[in-house]
Amino acid sequence: MRFKPVASLVSGQPTQDGNRVPLTRLVPGLGQRGDQAFRAMDPFLLMDHFGPMVLPPGTDAGFPPHPHRGFQTLTYLIQGAFRHRDSTGGSGLLRPGGAQLMNAGSGIVHEEMPVPEHLETGGAIEGVQLWINLPEAHKGSAPGYTDLQPESMPWQALPGGRIRVLAGTWAGIAGPAQTPAQIAYAHLELQPGARFEQAVPAGWLAAVVPLRGAVLVEGTAVAADTVALLGEGEALAVEIAVEAAEPASLMLLTGKPLGESIAHYGPFVMNTRVEIEQAVLDYQQGRMGHLD
Repeated sequence: MRFKPVASLVSGQPTQDGNRVPLTRLVPGLGQRGDQAFRAMDPFLLMDHFGPMVLPPGTDAGFPPHPHRGFQTLTYLIQGAFRHRDSTGGSGLLRPGGAQLMNAGSGIVHEEMPVPEHLETGGAIEGVQLWINLPEAHKGSAPGYTDLQPESMPWQALPGGRIRVLAGTWAGIAGPAQTPAQIAYAHLELQPGARFEQAVPAGWLAAVVPLRGAVLVEGTAVAADTVALLGEGEALAVEIAVEAAEPASLMLLTGKPLGESIAHYGPFVMNTRVEIEQAVLDYQQGRMGHLD
């Protein structure tokens, strides 16, 4: 089996979003600009590692109401808790190890804010949000929300580590998130000296994104909050050096590129600039709904 080498390394860009939430923007990477930047990891559009941070008592850091159209968000929480609400009436509690899959489709307004306990006492928050493009035929689909509790995607033991599968199949384990775009997505933890291998369908993009610790991909070191986009090969392989000082925590992504045109403006991702202009107008005129 021929393993994929690292084709490029892109360091994440520290920034803030929402209501003073520190995060590292991993996709699109530093130096990528314009609509074409959102094709660099087709079908994935954006990936943010928010936190880790400790909210002091009384802090309302979160993501107040904002709109989306034309893609899906898959938000995975590593620690902390968030409360989700959206303009379709969807709501849910995002707990550690859980996720939420939101289909923006034709348009939605939503928020993720700390739970009341965190507002009163403070607490740690960390997670990853992934934007997954919708094929053109699905961009007008009905918006909606799917609550993915930790029990639906528990940690599974591996030699030298463990894996939590959010979407697709990894190590023979299927994840619960269902998306029109064909993807596979997982959280992997490995101990020093361990190695993980996974076959990747021909023509699919593959990337490795460490959140903590450093990994080796076919001899190339990949540091935390760095995207390693992989090259040609039949499988990906990730390992941790035997002498590593700490375990590694990383996200694994593979997906079949859509190969469609992309027009992007803020929270909207469509196929043409005309559709973007319509999205802005629809939001301004309240056609994406409201949060009371």
